[in-house]
Amino acid sequence: MQIRQLFNWADKYRKAKPSTKERKAFDSFLDDLAKLGKDPNPIDLEKSKTRVWENLKKESQNERSVRQLIPVLRKVAAIFLLFSMLGLLIYHTMDKVEQPILLVKNTGEGMRSMVTLVDGSTVRLNENSKLEYPKDFADDNRVVYLTGEAFFKVTPNTNKPFKVVMDSSEITVLGTSFNINTHKNTEVTVASGRVKVQDKISNKDVVLDQGQQALLRASEIQVKEVNPDYYIGWHTRKLEFEEESIASVFSILERAYGVNIELIMPDGDIDCAITGAYSGERIETILLGFRHILDFSYQTDIETKTIIINMNKCK
Repeated sequence: MQIRQLFNWADKYRKAKPSTKERKAFDSFLDDLAKLGKDPNPIDLEKSKTRVWENLKKESQNERSVRQLIPVLRKVAAIFLLFSMLGLLIYHTMDKVEQPILLVKNTGEGMRSMVTLVDGSTVRLNENSKLEYPKDFADDNRVVYLTGEAFFKVTPNTNKPFKVVMDSSEITVLGTSFNINTHKNTEVTVASGRVKVQDKISNKDVVLDQGQQALLRASEIQVKEVNPDYYIGWHTRKLEFEEESIASVFSILERAYGVNIELIMPDGDIDCAITGAYSGERIETILLGFRHILDFSYQTDIETKTIIINMNKCK
């Protein structure tokens, strides 16, 4: 339904020479409709009709009988109904036109994938994740939608901020690299640059710099300093440990290699610190290297992607 046609109908109604009160009610409704903009709310439309109706009714009571007023009110009510339907039709039509078509990339168990966006930005999807993105970005922003985990490397563009939207949060950047994990609580880790993280429920937000991480839990945002390599190792496979505890190291390996690690410790505490650097190594190779400093045995379950480690002592 075209807006021009709406005004043509309005012009025809005026040329029919309605009564003064009919014209006044009609013009008042048009004024209210214009104030509502292109996205009229049904509740606002109803309030507008009620307000104009009451004003017309008060004025008419002083000059006409109820019998004379009924035809006028019927005409005005018909006009209100017509324009209410037109407003809702225009709203739904324009809303559909403005929504961009989104492309979808999914990864299953054990799968990883890389997506290059139209602006040159790249997104590396970890397993069990989904990315929704438009074929072409809007003129003033770049918006994508994420479920799961992904590493973003965003092409700088100060005129078109890049936004990643999740279920309960969103982040905005200009040009940077960062990791997002939404499998449990939303976790944002900045590898370079700066990002703004916002919780959509509480409207709280924080700005993160390189080496900072935000954890969103129950509408609260917790920020801490981290080594980004530990959280992006799942796609770089570059890990560096500097005096890290045993529990911390195996937790990092679990995340980087997408496996479950069950660490069984002896009764006494083991106070070992691990230092080392690994790049592109298989996890089996890393475990064999650990045997130079740790006394342990392990078993693997391929079906459940689980490694059970029985720790004995430090060497």
